Amino acid sequence: MKKFIIFILALPFFSLNSFSSEKIYKGTLIDAHSQVGILISNKEVSERINNTDVDLTLLSMRGKYENATKRFKSIQKLTNGKVRYLIPTKLKGFARKKRNANEAINGIKDLKKQAIKNKINYVGFGEIIVQHAPHDHEKLKYEGINLDLNSYRIKKAIDIILEDEAPIILHVELNDYEEDSKKILSQLVEIGKKYPNKNFLLMHMAQIEIEEAEIILKETKNVHFITSHSDPYRAKNEKRKRLGKAQTGWITLFNKKNNLKKKWKNLMNENPNRFVFALDNVFDHHWKKKYKERVYFWRKALASLNKNTSSLIACGNANVYFNLKLKCKP
Repeated sequence: MKKFIIFILALPFFSLNSFSSEKIYKGTLIDAHSQVGILISNKEVSERINNTDVDLTLLSMRGKYENATKRFKSIQKLTNGKVRYLIPTKLKGFARKKRNANEAINGIKDLKKQAIKNKINYVGFGEIIVQHAPHDHEKLKYEGINLDLNSYRIKKAIDIILEDEAPIILHVELNDYEEDSKKILSQLVEIGKKYPNKNFLLMHMAQIEIEEAEIILKETKNVHFITSHSDPYRAKNEKRKRLGKAQTGWITLFNKKNNLKKKWKNLMNENPNRFVFALDNVFDHHWKKKYKERVYFWRKALASLNKNTSSLIACGNANVYFNLKLKCKP
């Protein structure tokens, strides 16, 4: 009788603490864009990469441009090759509107030369900041920038990347700059058609609404979406505004139950080649807090998609666009 009672009492505990019943995507996972800044050491970020269920991270550097390749090589060694290099685009003031455009553009060229000189087999370039909302926070003051795809510095930066067999990663904010969203959408369609053999990836889903995403998917074949910062782990936009933080226009692909919204889920399954997984860890707290939780969250979300779709978003699309030559395990 005692054994029977113990068994009954143990059941609730087991059901609350077992995750075996949850459906998880167990295939290869590539974080297609993350960043490392000065507030986290090479050792710290490497430990987190080694202890988190991400198979490969495409990494761009923040901080002093002189140390960019040195830091990357250190992290590459400490992670046993679990990272690949994205040439930084922002280290010489590219995203600062007061920075001379030609100096900013030459900065990207210098960083490419630096990578070549140090014999780094880079796989692409970090994001090109076209639009970025201002920061008015005690820890960071940033005036923001609002350019478009026809701006001189943006066109020149794109030209540099077009020389390589690499995708062009664009950072546009359709919600934070709502007044220019129609113009930017039109330019994205135009540039996709102008360069039909090149791939353009939109960071943070471009803060796009689903009706706008449908336009991009219908009118282009080569303008795709990066899933970074589109999950519930981002702070609520109202809270960000109150705290003086940038980017209050984030979208979320998820409903209140933390499941992919039906419309986005359908769009992904219908267009599996058009979405790329990334977390875009930027600051030290992105690496130090809830990194594992976010990866686990996304592995659950990917498992809710069609098998082919989940494998392509998690690995296959980045593998093709960045020419990584990996074997993606579904």
